[in-house]
Amino acid sequence: MLHYDERAAARAVESLGFGKSNLELARYWLSRWKNGAPPLRADIRPRDVKRQLPGIAILELPGDGSVMCRLAGSALAMGLGIDPTGMDLIAITPPEFREVRISRYRRVAGGAVSRCVKPHQTRFGATIMIEDIQLPLGISEDGSRQILYHADWRPQTLDRTVAEIVDGMNTAIDESCSIVRAAA
Repeated sequence: MLHYDERAAARAVESLGFGKSNLELARYWLSRWKNGAPPLRADIRPRDVKRQLPGIAILELPGDGSVMCRLAGSALAMGLGIDPTGMDLIAITPPEFREVRISRYRRVAGGAVSRCVKPHQTRFGATIMIEDIQLPLGISEDGSRQILYHADWRPQTLDRTVAEIVDGMNTAIDESCSIVRAAA
């Protein structure tokens, strides 16, 4: 059983340098904590995070090595070129990026707040930075671990090709802060 530290979570949210939209979502996530534990998926009310909905995903780690996408916002589906809802994200990740991806998901599911910033070059030649965050959700009744994911990117006339998406899987900045207390 994880023993979360709500103060450490608040410090992580404030110190990781989240962009405006991600910071709003992370502060909302903090406001939904109960009894020293992060919110369950059911505690995240869509009406409270309308601005972030296009970039939100709910990820689940069932314990078998997969990372199932339970819900993906419209910006994520457009950016990927497919709607990943119901898919194993590890299975659709190019093999050379799988280990890094699963490692990050496990860190977060195990009690960390994570921020990642990646440069992407659009088909118009501009380089944009995309920031995503991952926040652990409370452990569900069946014991599965879920993650609240959000990317601040929004489509600009389909500005990314599939090759650009794959190239963008290489990470420029990846930082995490543990929010779990050491066992006594």
